[in-house]
Amino acid sequence: MATEYTINYHTHNQYEAPVTEALFELLVAPCTDATQRITKLTYYNSLGQELYYHGNPFDFQVACLRSAKHFNEFKFTMRATVEKSQPWLIVDSLPFAEEQAILASRNFYIDHHLYLGFTHYTSILESYHTRLLNRPHKQPVIDYLTQLNQYVYELLEFDPVPTNVHTTASEVFYLGKGVCQDYTHLFLAIARLNRIPCRYVSGYLNQGGSLVGSAVMHAWAEAFIPGHGWFGFDPTNNLLVSIDHIKAAHGVDYSDCSPLRGILKTQGQNYTSYYVDVLTTQMQEQTQQ
Repeated sequence: MATEYTINYHTHNQYEAPVTEALFELLVAPCTDATQRITKLTYYNSLGQELYYHGNPFDFQVACLRSAKHFNEFKFTMRATVEKSQPWLIVDSLPFAEEQAILASRNFYIDHHLYLGFTHYTSILESYHTRLLNRPHKQPVIDYLTQLNQYVYELLEFDPVPTNVHTTASEVFYLGKGVCQDYTHLFLAIARLNRIPCRYVSGYLNQGGSLVGSAVMHAWAEAFIPGHGWFGFDPTNNLLVSIDHIKAAHGVDYSDCSPLRGILKTQGQNYTSYYVDVLTTQMQEQTQQ
């Protein structure tokens, strides 16, 4: 049974000195895939500029606006209605020998090399490798990834203070603390060390429960399981990705999924605040009564 969500993303940027020219790119709208469908999508910006759109390298739509007006604040709102169905949560593993042969094959590496390599965010110091959860010989991929999900969840303490958007997997492992972005980068780093393709996902969480990270845009991981395909893991909550996760985009790491980018002509500091609302709609509430 599908659930209908209404999602509001709102950002408010303030600038000490006037901005004389600006280009913004926003990757905040939910996407359409096998488990979710967008039925309504609207945007508002305080500059009154008409939006234009382009696809990023991963085929997700980026909303853009350019302004030559002088301004000291910028407000942007995205409102979407999404029908979400439950993803398939059971994986029938291939026979072990067949799964291993696929993981070791050259063609598999070529097809997934983008999600097997290491970036600024997903590189992890070699001195840490023996301390990580590595896949035992003959353990099926799905069993290992489920164990890895729990391992990262238990290893880290959710704490937004010590990390920022530039924090790497090595730094997170050293600190033992972080937010959903950090949990996800550490999961990606360890999975890739074990030759399992893994990608970064940005999106939203159902705020009707008690999920950690639901107050803002959330991050989780998708790993490729031979014989099955991409499968979602949320290490921040030690959960498999479910009907409570509404996807916006995926990429190699956070740098491919940053919700807001801007090139501005201005001086001085700027201050950004944002919030999201993710609610089941009145239609869904009536259905449940």
